[in-house]
Amino acid sequence: MRGEWLAILLTTTLALVLTLVPFGDWYQQHAPQWLLLTVLYWCIHSPGRVGLVYAWLMGLLLDVGTAGLLGANALLFTLAAALVLALRQMLSVASPIQQALFIAGLSTVYLLFSLWIQGGITSSMALLDYLSRALANLLAWPVITLVFYLIRARLSRL
Repeated sequence: MRGEWLAILLTTTLALVLTLVPFGDWYQQHAPQWLLLTVLYWCIHSPGRVGLVYAWLMGLLLDVGTAGLLGANALLFTLAAALVLALRQMLSVASPIQQALFIAGLSTVYLLFSLWIQGGITSSMALLDYLSRALANLLAWPVITLVFYLIRARLSRL
């Protein structure tokens, strides 16, 4: 029990660091959405501990950390988590590749809504750069699944 909470806090902190610490312009523009992926992972694998309130809090934390429109990420994180929780039975038995495809599609919708909330974009090339994060999420999901599984297994013994 305690080990799973520790795993949730550890992975959330790591995702927050990877999201907020500036590693360079290219990374910031094309990096996976670590915090969103972490929230969705825990919604699939530990829905009793992580749910809509956790998603909302992490989105709000991201809004504050990035000085974005307050509540935008909180709303989008909550909606994404609600969809994942509704489909959790299906996602929990799907392969990591099938999960990654679902998460990439969900990320694309998330990014488009985020773009819409921010007021749009001026060129199609900038839109492709923005949506490259969905591809990064697709590639990062199997890695996150494996790493978080190992962290859960190691910390569950505590």
